[in-house]
Amino acid sequence: MSNLKPSVSNRIIDEKGNAYNSVRQLSRNLNIHKDRILRKFRKDEPFIYHGHTYYLENNNGYYSSGNENKMENNIDNIDFEGYNEYLKAKNVTELPFEKYNFKFSKKNGGSRYAVALFSDAHIEETVDSNSVLGLNEYNLEIAKRRVEKYFVNLANALNDDEVDDLIFAALGDCISGFIHDELAQTNSCSPLEATFIAQNLIYSGLDYLVNNTNLRTIKFIGIVGNHSRTTKKIQHNNGYKMSYEYLMYKNIEKQCQLTNLPIEFCIPESEMAIVETGDGKRFIFIHGFQVKGGNGIAGILPSLNRMVLKWERVFHQDKVYLGHFHNFMSQTNVAVNGSVIGYNSYALTNALFYEKPLQLYDLYDGNDLILTRKIYCE
Repeated sequence: MSNLKPSVSNRIIDEKGNAYNSVRQLSRNLNIHKDRILRKFRKDEPFIYHGHTYYLENNNGYYSSGNENKMENNIDNIDFEGYNEYLKAKNVTELPFEKYNFKFSKKNGGSRYAVALFSDAHIEETVDSNSVLGLNEYNLEIAKRRVEKYFVNLANALNDDEVDDLIFAALGDCISGFIHDELAQTNSCSPLEATFIAQNLIYSGLDYLVNNTNLRTIKFIGIVGNHSRTTKKIQHNNGYKMSYEYLMYKNIEKQCQLTNLPIEFCIPESEMAIVETGDGKRFIFIHGFQVKGGNGIAGILPSLNRMVLKWERVFHQDKVYLGHFHNFMSQTNVAVNGSVIGYNSYALTNALFYEKPLQLYDLYDGNDLILTRKIYCE
């Protein structure tokens, strides 16, 4: 199926017997991107959309994906050369078999890339161990150690998984800021000082990845969070202009240019970034304050899924990545990052899930998500 082309004649039949002359014609009829259809057919699977199933007719006249029962149930509507031969083959009970030893390349011939999230470090926030019953402790020194440990563990994972390309997505709340009176009273330093510390840590981590992995490319995504704002309330139209993190990401980009670190930067002026990969996948990266719902992952799931479905109608994304909620979760179409700061008094008061400081990592091989890791910060 690797030679499948969207614009040439690749006859497609649905379960009702309706025919389409090409993948492009079907994609136009369904008003979706052709790559979504091609990904299924290239894996020799049917394409299912809004309750309808579409089969590809190959060069021998057979339908792909082995859906024999569906074909027989719709035999009156199906007309293609070779179908009688298929029925005869089904009745054969004894066939001579030979065993072949197949050799596969380790990466199945495709590019292997990873999505690594970094968010919710809250560098300057203080967590007194007594306020969380000894479950956690956090201050500037601990924050620095955890960020350093994260980048070391991330580099080890990238090397173990033999990753070629990395999408490193910083999803915001690297600092806590003074958006609440309590933070102004208890943070270990000012937002500006915390910004300088955070940018030094992130730049140092990127430099470590460049020099301690075999990555061919690194793409940096910089999304601002809600804690880094300089205003009392969240502003949507010009939020990036009122964020310490936007300035921080720009400083990191400039420093990488000055030191010739081969990193490509995407720092959007919107609340989200949409990234398309070489294999046709489309990801959305966003901080997560846009999702309204109950406390904790279970509480926000209904609201999160509704928002993901609404975005899917507009952007046709494969997966949404976000932070903000400090609890790791990974589903087929959405992933929520953990945090560097870990458990705090807010989580304890609101009976949120306890979770060790960690960040999310997804490994893709070709077109498939093959592994999701927890990159621990301790």
